[in-house]
Amino acid sequence: MKVKYIILALLLVITNTVFAQDELNRYLEISADNNPELKAKFNEYLAALEVVPQVKSLPDPQLAFAYFIQPVETRLGPQQASFSLTQMFPWFGTLSAREDVAVKNAKARYEAFEDAKSNLFFEVKASYYDLYFIKQAIRITTSNIKLLNTIRDIAIIKVESGSVSAVDQLRVDMELLDLENNLALLKDKWDVNLVKFNKLLNIEKYSEVIIPEELWDDDLAYTKQAVLDSLQQNNHQIKNLDYLIRSYESKEALAKKTGMPNISVGVDYIMIGASDNDMVDPALSGQDAILFPKIGITIPLYRKKYTAMAKEAVLM
Repeated sequence: MKVKYIILALLLVITNTVFAQDELNRYLEISADNNPELKAKFNEYLAALEVVPQVKSLPDPQLAFAYFIQPVETRLGPQQASFSLTQMFPWFGTLSAREDVAVKNAKARYEAFEDAKSNLFFEVKASYYDLYFIKQAIRITTSNIKLLNTIRDIAIIKVESGSVSAVDQLRVDMELLDLENNLALLKDKWDVNLVKFNKLLNIEKYSEVIIPEELWDDDLAYTKQAVLDSLQQNNHQIKNLDYLIRSYESKEALAKKTGMPNISVGVDYIMIGASDNDMVDPALSGQDAILFPKIGITIPLYRKKYTAMAKEAVLM
């Protein structure tokens, strides 16, 4: 029979512990949903992701139309108008370098978001634990006040019977006043920390907070060295800085590629009117010229800006 009571008690403790953890997890979700800084960090990450398809795309092709006010006579007739279509291609590897910079910058923004979330969760948990300890202190102090009131009643009876002096009653009264002052301070402290906790959740400042009767035990199942190794590999601030360093390294490489020539490829099409020359074969008169392919390169003569881009990345 005793075993059944013990099992029942253990189940109640486990249930209360799970409930307490669920409540804290719920508060963490509320804080994450309502925190404006966290939303801003996440939107910065999403915005950084939108940069990736922008930088890895080719420049827009250029379509030009020209009309000859004074037609240029050719053997087959006068040139009346022309169309030109040109596509610019950056130097080999430039687009992938731009994409690499944007991707690493986006990853850095994500780690900054995760770091902000970790800090927020830490503050929420710390404030929640403060409320728990204040609640326990209020409970214990209230219990001690009830006990002292009982002792005071007994002391009054003994004083009236003459078995003890009034000094004993005064001593109990002084201890009782001290506990009542402590209780008042604890209640004020509760109100302050309640407002602080609800502010972290970004909800009404005097909203009720459910605090468990007992907290759960979380044992640190790692050695000191394992904790240090985990910090180096998983700490969001370190990962954020690591991605920023990589993005600037990629930006330095991008600056060098940007200083290389760009290649342009295009075609021209010329419209030719009918010729007035009787010597021209009527079948060939006014025949449009076929497409003329063309290729060109940009000449990066002004090197100072590319050197400055690379130096900027190194300094950052």
